[in-house]
This record gives sequence, C-alpha cells and structure tokens, in this order.
Amino acid sequence: MTKRIFILLFILISTATFARIGNNNRFWIISQENYNKKVKNGQDVIFKRYVVVPAIDKNYKDILLTNDEPEILAKFSFMLMTNKRSWIIKYINNCDNSSDINNLITALYYFSEKEYAEAIVQLEKYNSEKYSFLKLLLIADSEYELLQDKRNYKSVIDRYQSAINNTNDFLYKTIINKRIRYIKYNTAQ
Repeated sequence: MTKRIFILLFILISTATFARIGNNNRFWIISQENYNKKVKNGQDVIFKRYVVVPAIDKNYKDILLTNDEPEILAKFSFMLMTNKRSWIIKYINNCDNSSDINNLITALYYFSEKEYAEAIVQLEKYNSEKYSFLKLLLIADSEYELLQDKRNYKSVIDRYQSAINNTNDFLYKTIINKRIRYIKYNTAQ
C-alpha cells in the first residue's frame, strides 16, 4: 500500500513539474528552474522539445485580477501545463486585449492547439522585449511544424540563429542548440 502511494505521489509531482502544452503532444512546458535541474542532472533535454517559461504559478484562479505580466505568464503556463481548458478559454475571452502580454498568451494558446499559423500571427503582434526570446523560439518552432517536408529546415535554422543572436543568456542559447540538434537528428532518420 505504501509503495502504491509513493508511486502515485511521484507521478503527480512529475506531471506538475513538466507536462505537455495543452493538447500539443510535440512540446512540453517547463519552468526555467526545472529545466536547469534536468540539465544539471543529465536528463534528456534534446528529444523532448521544451518551451521554457520563467516560472509556473499554481495559483491560477486569480489570473483575471492581475496586471503583472510575469504573474500572468506564470499562471497561464500552469493552466496550459495542466490543461485547464475551461480556465484557458475563460481567460482568452475575458483578458485585457490592449495588454501586450496577451498577444504572447494567445499565441501560446494557439501553439498548444497546434494552430501554428495563428500562433505566428499573434506572436508577430507581441512587441515587448521582455519575452522576445520566447517569441522567437515559438515562431521558429511553429515554422518548423508548418513545413510540409521537414528536410527543408534551413529557413527554420536561420530563425533559431536569429533567436541566438538576440540573447546573451547561456540557458537560452543552450535551448536553441538543443532544438537544432533535435531537428537535424529527426530529419536524418
């Protein structure tokens, strides 16, 4: 009995730490802290394509009451990670569309639904520099997913390179390099 409880707790903790993005089974959402732990522990970060967000906040029910952009992104990321569909739709329908962060949030939503073309449209509306790396990463990922022939990935590599050129953060550069390795490995098969 104790063993079953331990296994159940492990599964619950693992699921909350890193999970797929909504309905999208090709990508996983994870906080920056948990991504760093995976890298430090030598766990695979190449064959799972992670969308790394600065933080994830489990207290999502007050998302409509805050105007703090990092807080909104953290709460929405948790909703995507746990696939809180009704809350996601409620937020998308009731959010302050004049706030720039909501273009990024809406793009994440479309990305989670595998609606990559619409995600790109929303990402191009996002003008803030604060999450420009995440914006560039999601655009490149979306363009890769939209490719009819995945062997024609050169333009996507150029997009990833643009993201690398726009950051000095070692973690972000590592994420991009892992993404490039993923693409090259998967098209070589």
